[in-house]
Amino acid sequence: MIAGRTTTVLGSGVAAAACALFAARHGPVRLCGRAATPDPSVESVPAATLTLLLELGVTPPELDVDRLSRDRRVAWEHPDPTVHSGPACAHVDRAALHAALWNRALRHPDVQVTGRRGGLADGPGRVIDATGRRALTAADVLRPPRTWTAATISLPGGADRALHLAAAPDGYAYRLGSARRVTVGWVGPDRPPRDAAALARRIEESGCGWLLTGLDLPPGTATVRRPAGLAVSTAPPGVVPIGDAALTRDALASQGLSLALSDACLAADPAVTAAALAARRVDAVSRHLQHLRSTVAACRFSRSPAWAGYGAWLDGVASTTWLPRSSKRTSP
Repeated sequence: MIAGRTTTVLGSGVAAAACALFAARHGPVRLCGRAATPDPSVESVPAATLTLLLELGVTPPELDVDRLSRDRRVAWEHPDPTVHSGPACAHVDRAALHAALWNRALRHPDVQVTGRRGGLADGPGRVIDATGRRALTAADVLRPPRTWTAATISLPGGADRALHLAAAPDGYAYRLGSARRVTVGWVGPDRPPRDAAALARRIEESGCGWLLTGLDLPPGTATVRRPAGLAVSTAPPGVVPIGDAALTRDALASQGLSLALSDACLAADPAVTAAALAARRVDAVSRHLQHLRSTVAACRFSRSPAWAGYGAWLDGVASTTWLPRSSKRTSP
């Protein structure tokens, strides 16, 4: 890509809008997507991500962030939860982040929002696929044989904003709070709970009920995302996949939202070559697999059928060579 040439960005999510805004610093942008209205959910990002967002004019209060958090309450290797302190993180409302970025993209004079896919072949500029787990340009997608789904519900929050994480024989539960909101979720390979009552029941019956202390889940439909676990995509030559369109990271092992924003910034930079971006994706897959395999192995239920099957699949993927531009699927 040469400065001044049109960059085409495909997608309707956070990564697409952010990439369009970053790319607009170097030339005209065509953003092929529609600004959706996602369900509210709280996600954790490293504190440094707030600095990256400030480059786009997005401030912490817009994201329901009024302070940073270091504490995590985890019951992973042992049944009783213990408090761990880690690097400073911000707990952001993803729907608020989505709205903040898209509002800026819609107003930006150098961003043309087309509301359609289009533009894959015309024009000499870079084409960036930020279509998320759908990965519209994917030549192939590698996923576990059993799809892991995430079912979540968000409600008004309280003082306890720490990340809570608990392992169960057939998945895991988590809880995370921002300034005014808390999200509770269940992730596993079986049929997901579809409403708040079923979600609470699944968490309680799995021995993770301590996560719900102080919460009263309101009636309502749970948000179900598919898939929640690892997925690796390929794209044809001339297309740069970013975020979940390149690597859908399992939340157990990585900061998917923050890395998608980092991808968006790099892919939009004309000084960063396609070869460098491809090498970054290969390295990201390797690092993510290594971290995820160690996390699964450390789970006290690692020998249960759900975790053992996931672990075996991860081991098989780790023993292969994944080339981002290969159109041949390698199954373990």
